[in-house]
Amino acid sequence: MPTILLVEDNANNVSLVEDIFAYDDIPARLAYVANGEEALRRAVSLRPALILMDLRLPGIDGLETTEILKRNPLTKDVPVWAITAYAMQGDEEKARAAGCDEYFAKPLSMRTLGDRLKTFLQELEKTEGREYAST
Repeated sequence: MPTILLVEDNANNVSLVEDIFAYDDIPARLAYVANGEEALRRAVSLRPALILMDLRLPGIDGLETTEILKRNPLTKDVPVWAITAYAMQGDEEKARAAGCDEYFAKPLSMRTLGDRLKTFLQELEKTEGREYAST
């Protein structure tokens, strides 16, 4: 079963993503950290299939964390999806320039994120040629 790493410092948002995993029966393990520094360490040790990145974090922000992840040979190929309250003109472009593959503005649509996660995991299963059993 693949692991998805959530980088989020707000407990309410962590709970929301946990609810999405439970409600939509997302076939992946969810791990989470509350800051960019820990995300850099855990991304190497966990080798997640996907990183859900808040852009406003204590310490190094999500944009800088994503840039560092994308420069590291061990994590450069891990997709990063920005999940952020930054929703002003140009913010999505900044996120994509930093290396984010997807962009979701808060407040999150549970249905949209759940559907997109399921599609991502189905595509991952096809490209890796194996099934991930729910446990």
